[in-house]
Amino acid sequence: MTLPPDPVIAQLAFEALRQVVAIDSQSDELSPSIPTTPGQARLAGFLEDFYRTRVGAAVERDALANVIAILPGSGRGVGRAPVALMIHLDTARGTQAVASLELLRAWDGGRISFSKNAGIQVDVATYPGLASFVGHDLVHGPGDSPFGLDDKLGLAYCMTVAELLTKHPEIERPPLIFVARPDEEVGRHEAVVALAAELARRGVRWAYTVDGIAPYEINLENFNAAMASITFTPRAPRAPAGEGFVASIGGVNTHGATAAAEGHRTALRLAAQWQAALDPADAALVSFVADPRRDCDAVVGLVVADGAEARVRAALAAVMAPHAPRGASWSLASAPLERLDGAVEEALRWTLRFLASAPGFTLAAEESAGRDGYSQPVRATPTAEGLRVDVRLRDFEQAGLEARIAHVRAQAGERRCVVVDQYVNMGARLAAHPGLAEAAERAARAAGVAGQRLPIRGGTGVDPFLAVGIPVANLGTGYFAPESEKELTSLQTMAGHVRWLSALVAVLAEQGPAAGEGGA
Repeated sequence: MTLPPDPVIAQLAFEALRQVVAIDSQSDELSPSIPTTPGQARLAGFLEDFYRTRVGAAVERDALANVIAILPGSGRGVGRAPVALMIHLDTARGTQAVASLELLRAWDGGRISFSKNAGIQVDVATYPGLASFVGHDLVHGPGDSPFGLDDKLGLAYCMTVAELLTKHPEIERPPLIFVARPDEEVGRHEAVVALAAELARRGVRWAYTVDGIAPYEINLENFNAAMASITFTPRAPRAPAGEGFVASIGGVNTHGATAAAEGHRTALRLAAQWQAALDPADAALVSFVADPRRDCDAVVGLVVADGAEARVRAALAAVMAPHAPRGASWSLASAPLERLDGAVEEALRWTLRFLASAPGFTLAAEESAGRDGYSQPVRATPTAEGLRVDVRLRDFEQAGLEARIAHVRAQAGERRCVVVDQYVNMGARLAAHPGLAEAAERAARAAGVAGQRLPIRGGTGVDPFLAVGIPVANLGTGYFAPESEKELTSLQTMAGHVRWLSALVAVLAEQGPAAGEGGA
């Protein structure tokens, strides 16, 4: 297999990434439409044009913004079943499109300068996991919000691989279907039910999502997931006589998958620590509204006793100071309070009691790593019934998830507690298809990179494909701080992943499933 030098590959991938991160395609779980936002349709239109004009693929796009771009097989791959390489168009809430990307050449491991956020400290000393990027040419955003490496980095790789295959017809391949789908971040499975059926009809027997985090990771299982919601009934607050203040809390924004490595903190936990640190005679927290775009942030109302403002500020600052280098922030200003609710105090005390309850398994996401699950209170939101606290439940074992559900119900006591199932571990359904991972591992060796099997500390949104008999493994894309303002990757990592995926295409031409047969 002949490919251009890494700097050439990296430049192609960088240009593809630059183009797609300039299009705002964050999804909206409150929208009833599919796609849930018009930006996803715009990105789908961009891809349709790219695959048709730059790659020469046959392209189809449906009304839901699903895009498929088809390249025929070549060489030994002609008789193989089609293989799908899939990404999702949408990015998480709070992601902002950026007109340009920032590049830091030959990073020495020291503090990175973000043009729009001088307060965050990103270096190897703070984040030891970044050591593998030392010496690389870093690619990052301005630092004020995520810019969408999940999953636009995977999209850039697929665009680059497709373009390289067009320029290098000597690379053998099975029939390839490049897939871009909407609304993965909000779990809108109905967006892809018809797409999954269409891929099955076209004879797809294996598929890969290019949506992982760690470099060259191969994922064959993911969390079982549920969300518990506990409602705290409104009641009169116990607050000192004093003045109203409004505080903004900016937590440490990370994906649950990397919460431990990045020091994740939700506004809910930080506010609970505020309350515990305050003298009740000085102040009381009387309102809490989670930011609808960023779960880790919130606006909080306080009543502060006359003459106590300085003590209150000192107490709040002491709670926040350890987390400031990782991106936590806060402000406090005098302002009239519209809604005072004693349920806030109750919910915050409950949050700390819950996290200290020691059920025999990990609770806080920021204390969970590897194959460990978590039960994370993520946000509090006023509703017509009261203040609702949402608790994210994750476990690789179904029995473990059931134990977490039982635990949160017990901790809720007599309060209303509703549990909604979200997704299940795909591991059992992939066990019958070992060739998926073996092909990716063989490709890693051919590309000279270190492939590694890791579980997904999250979900994949591939249930509709599994339901029609298409096994789907997930492949890493190699970046830091998913869904965070600290997101970054490197040109070298980008080139390595494109080489890996190109090698995978060549391997699949030789050992992918035959047309009309299931994969082994």
